[in-house]
This record gives sequence, C-alpha cells and structure tokens, in this order.
Amino acid sequence: MGEEGLYMQGVKGLYHPQRTPRVQTPAFYPGAIPGAPKTDPTVTDLKVLSVGVGGAEWEAVEEAWWSSWSDEADGTLRVWNRAGTKYRWQPYRIQKWPDDDMDTEPDEEWPWALPLVSYRPGWRGQTITSTWSGTGSGTLALVNPGDLPCWAQISLTNSGVEQWTVPDGIGGDTVQLEVFDASVGDLFVDTDQFELQLESDVESQIAASLLGLRFRQPIPPRTTVPVNVPISVTGRPGAAKAYMTPMWLRPW
Repeated sequence: MGEEGLYMQGVKGLYHPQRTPRVQTPAFYPGAIPGAPKTDPTVTDLKVLSVGVGGAEWEAVEEAWWSSWSDEADGTLRVWNRAGTKYRWQPYRIQKWPDDDMDTEPDEEWPWALPLVSYRPGWRGQTITSTWSGTGSGTLALVNPGDLPCWAQISLTNSGVEQWTVPDGIGGDTVQLEVFDASVGDLFVDTDQFELQLESDVESQIAASLLGLRFRQPIPPRTTVPVNVPISVTGRPGAAKAYMTPMWLRPW
C-alpha cells in the first residue's frame, strides 16, 4: 500500500455479502415458509488518498489510477492474506464516479471516496486443475474447498473423430457430446448455467448440438476431498483438463 502513490484510508462493504432473505406467506399458514436468500450486487466503498512528490508526480499517479477503472467493464480487486502468498479476487466496476469537491486545485495529494459494485459476487481463489488423457474410460478429480458452489470448466481435444462423455457435477451424471468436425477445433465445456455451456476454438454455435441437454450440477461447497468422476472418449485417444475456481462469501 502506497508504493504506487495510493493509500487506502478505509473500506466499507468488503467483508460480508449483501443477501436478502426470501419468504413465502401463503394463506391459512402460520408464520411463513423460508426460502434461499437472494444475493444482491455487492457494493463496496473505498476511501483512498493519492499522493505524489510535487504536482507532476501526483498527476501521473492520478492518471494511472483512474485509467485502471471503468464503469462499463469489470476490473479485478484482490485481497491478499497476511503473508502475501495467496489472494482472493472479485470483479468490480465503478458504480458512480466520485464527486470532484475541490475547494482548491490539488497539488500533491487528494482524498477520494470510490463506490464500486460487483454484479457477479463471490470471492474467487486460485484455480485448481485436474487432467486425464487416453482412450476409453477414465476419471477427473473434482474438488471445491470454497463455501459457495463451483461450476467446473473442461477443455477437450478434438481432431474430428473423438466422441466425449463428460461429467456433470460429482454425483456420477454425465453428458455425451456429438462427434464434431476437426474444423471446429478443440472443445470447451462450462457447466455454469449462466454461461454458454459448449464452445470451441472457432465456433460458438455448437452449443445448439446439446439438443436441450444441460449441465446442471455444480460441485457442492466444502468438497475438500477430491472426488473422482467418470469421463470417456471413443474414436481415438484424447486429453481433457478440468478447471475449478473455488468461491467464498468473504475475502478471508
């Protein structure tokens, strides 16, 4: 903190997510029926002080700082552990550009109140991978040490003859893919229901080939022991690699 001319003076809304309980109150029932909480966008307020030795250096600090933020695209906010060896991150963008309440022209320092918003809440950790290669049947080891569900991503080789059957979660469910022409390139599966679930190097429309099939199962929270799940390929040997990015409610 401060090495690049910015000092954090305070932060609000960083630690606990904003979640709203949902209830149903049908007629003729006492009380209410509780439902799963709804996670709202995370609003975090940063207070920072930009500092430079002289006006020219302060202006350079300001230019670098504001050039790294946008109100149209997400940036990455990282929170490191005390040892400085690991971090968790969350995508943020500017919710509202701060007010320029200047009584005089700044010269060497200036405090800013910076409201940020994350529309994809959840603190991500470092991505964990698992690989398998061969022909016939094998396994991938899926794991999720986070306290939020994790949606696995799986890359698959494709030379035009392979037919892959890939895992959906850790319960043994699988989804069989079509045999794709070599021209579409290697395949990429994203089991997240809010993402395009099947893509390739050069063609995104192959998701339609699922014909209504969907990947539906996340890796449950706190799956700390890797679970071996089935994967198979026919036609010729292939290689698969699973990517798991655990997510937490809090940054530490």
